[in-house]
Amino acid sequence: MMRRRAWLALALLCAGCATGPLPSRDETPPLPPELDAARDLRGPFRGAFCAREAACEDSLYRFAGEMTTPRPPAADPSRFHLLFVPGFLASCFPDIHSFGDVMDAARAAGFAVDFLDVEGRGGVAANARSLAQRIDALSDDGRRYLIVGHSKGAVDALQMLVDRPDIARRTTALIAVAGALQGSPLADRLDGLYGITFGAFPFSACGKGDGTPVLDLQRAARTEWWSAHGSALTVPVYSLVSVPEMTRLATTLYPPFLALSHLTRYNDGMLLASGQVAPNGALLGIVDADHLSIGIPRPDTFPHLLWFSPVPFPRTAAIMAAIDVVASDTK
Repeated sequence: MMRRRAWLALALLCAGCATGPLPSRDETPPLPPELDAARDLRGPFRGAFCAREAACEDSLYRFAGEMTTPRPPAADPSRFHLLFVPGFLASCFPDIHSFGDVMDAARAAGFAVDFLDVEGRGGVAANARSLAQRIDALSDDGRRYLIVGHSKGAVDALQMLVDRPDIARRTTALIAVAGALQGSPLADRLDGLYGITFGAFPFSACGKGDGTPVLDLQRAARTEWWSAHGSALTVPVYSLVSVPEMTRLATTLYPPFLALSHLTRYNDGMLLASGQVAPNGALLGIVDADHLSIGIPRPDTFPHLLWFSPVPFPRTAAIMAAIDVVASDTK
């Protein structure tokens, strides 16, 4: 019943929505609105991504203004301790393994890697405290932290970096992978629905959490946060933005995707493209992936595999390429 209510509410939100086609790979249209204000690292990212993925052009959009630049060198594993942070609700599903394939590849390459699991239904402040506690418990081998956060995980990490300047001083950068940096119109509308569906559901793998996670992701709340804390943030933020073709959109994301398409076609089923970039942040690239596939490998268990797009996305190559670019940019 709760699941039916959620789908019905999202479907109602879609009334009057329309989707237009994305630019073909032969076109070079202007950047989506508000992305042109970000520091542009699309050229280096394309070089790094295509060096790691032969079919990179099938998964990476090209918009006007992208400069052709040499591929940055692969990141030196001796410099970085990679910390991966999952998104909203991820820990509530035991068969969901955010960044699992990326972490395996990073370990194989010689990086120190840790997964900082947080409460799937926790608010930003509570999860930031949890992240800090987990980092405090890590052994210090002299490598600098490089944090990779998916969706709300990027927001939790931002709060932690502001709350704990000592950790921020040891952190080179935050890579936001479809990060909810400026919130989502869905959060503006669906807090009440969340309270009677996912917020109330007795998940066996996660508690109800402290705080108000959906309210934390409302656009006004994020705007207020940046106004209050943006100047205190000393760690640079790099964004990998997701915008899927319809063929790469999970069926579970159709209703929210259509709702957001009433505002702009440039969305990933949960976030607008413009909401995935930080004020004064850097844009790595815009990839053809939905909000789930960019950060989570498709599970092979039923029914979870039905929630994801069957079209594979070269997630490991994309995120390792992002790490290469950030490593070169922060030398």
